[in-house]
Amino acid sequence: MSQAPREAVPQSLRRLLDSEGVELAGSRPIDHGTQYDLARGAETAKLNVYHTGKISTGGRASGLRDLLEGWRTSQGGVGGGRATGVSAAGRPVLDGTPRVGIDEAGKGDYFGPLVVAGVRITGEETAKELREIGVRDSKTIGIGEVRGLAQRILGAVGPRNVRVVSLPPKEYEARRSAAGNVNKLLGELDAQIMGELKGEVEMIVVDEFARAARSLLEPFVPEGVRLEVRTRAEDDAAVAAASIVARGRQLEEMDRLSEEVGFRLPLGATHVLGAARRVVEELGEEGLAGVAKVHFATTSKVLGTLESNDGGKP
Repeated sequence: MSQAPREAVPQSLRRLLDSEGVELAGSRPIDHGTQYDLARGAETAKLNVYHTGKISTGGRASGLRDLLEGWRTSQGGVGGGRATGVSAAGRPVLDGTPRVGIDEAGKGDYFGPLVVAGVRITGEETAKELREIGVRDSKTIGIGEVRGLAQRILGAVGPRNVRVVSLPPKEYEARRSAAGNVNKLLGELDAQIMGELKGEVEMIVVDEFARAARSLLEPFVPEGVRLEVRTRAEDDAAVAAASIVARGRQLEEMDRLSEEVGFRLPLGATHVLGAARRVVEELGEEGLAGVAKVHFATTSKVLGTLESNDGGKP
């Protein structure tokens, strides 16, 4: 988050926005508070911070707005009103129905893999343990905490109840091209995880990755199992756990790719041009294809800039 005036923004939220590459595009006074215009790539959102400490969000539905809402609800109802399915402590809850939760990480990040994770919860005791160790939407958890929490989730539910599919950039591009688009690819990966974790469950909850998500997944739902596809599904303990496991694997893979190129690759889709140019300059376009989702428009910007600086030479 840029250094424009932002004193009223809670420190924990500032850290989250900084780690996610969110920029402060502007601010203005409103009745009893300040309104901030936030931007992350093409996504925009409004954040209202009142003198009372109340927080509210606005703008079109987007991943950025979900990020803000996830943080807000994790603060125990800051901003007035609890989100449905969230406990008074801001933690996800479970109604006791055995279920699988599925979520992804890396879809919007230029560098690194696409990761999809599923977590199966078959008993209330396990759900209680997940809440006690702090399971919640991974977007509200600092990067330094995610991997440790992912390991604790694995210990709580057991390896047989977790599935993770991680596609490194080249494999991601090949499978995305074969599927037709990234949302169809996500449907394939979610369906794979559903099939592997379908035993002993009555319900599958998926964080909605596209408007067509339900239609993509319905043909693969096991008989007798209910499918729930919705936005902000991290208010479900199983989905929240899956989001943390997916994010943890993404961060592990980002560390590995950073070691390969010899410098730290940034997360997100903003502030990545400099790193992408450096990869191409040192390792060529093939090197970039090994660490980045090259179908992003960022790639054209990077290669176009380098060609211009080189007089258009190949």
